[in-house]
Amino acid sequence: MNKKVSGAAGVLLAALSTTANAADFSFSRVIPSWFSYSYAELEYVDMDEGFSGLSAGVSFDIKPNWNIMGQYLFASNSKYNVDLDYRVVSVGGGYHYQLKNFEKSDLMFHASLLQGKSEWATQSNVKGDDKDSGIRLGARLRFEPQPDLEVNADISYNSLFDNNLTFTPGVLYKINPQFAVKGSFEFGDLDMLSIGVRYYIK
Repeated sequence: MNKKVSGAAGVLLAALSTTANAADFSFSRVIPSWFSYSYAELEYVDMDEGFSGLSAGVSFDIKPNWNIMGQYLFASNSKYNVDLDYRVVSVGGGYHYQLKNFEKSDLMFHASLLQGKSEWATQSNVKGDDKDSGIRLGARLRFEPQPDLEVNADISYNSLFDNNLTFTPGVLYKINPQFAVKGSFEFGDLDMLSIGVRYYIK
């Protein structure tokens, strides 16, 4: 495992362990979430190996503390006279709630099904592709240190193309009640920087 990923993951696991003593993890009664989980977002992504592209995602609250979500990512690269495309579609859901003794903080457990495809084509029109399906399971901690500012961190297991463990710290700032700008960096076998905007759906 990549040392920077395992180190960052250890920090988040320690934080989750520390908050566990003060948090209410009961699934038998609803603890209202601090954050909204109904939104659409669009991001520019810059990945390892020179890949760059766009990611579009959407999330909807379907009942208290539950949401469904989906995402489409497309990135491409051209090198050594070969055009490379990378696509991932994910569909899943999450359970989220505010930590009992930590105001303005949510903990979210999430799971998604993934379908990925990478394609390549040479200038002489020789083509090929590689497909894979997988799952992503993880936990995300969200915190609002001051009004309109959110910091968050996610640790996930991602089986797509043997991507394994990922750790993703991020930040989000609300411009107004409906729009926010956001950024994150995913550490893993395929590092990825994301910068974009979020629109909250009322």
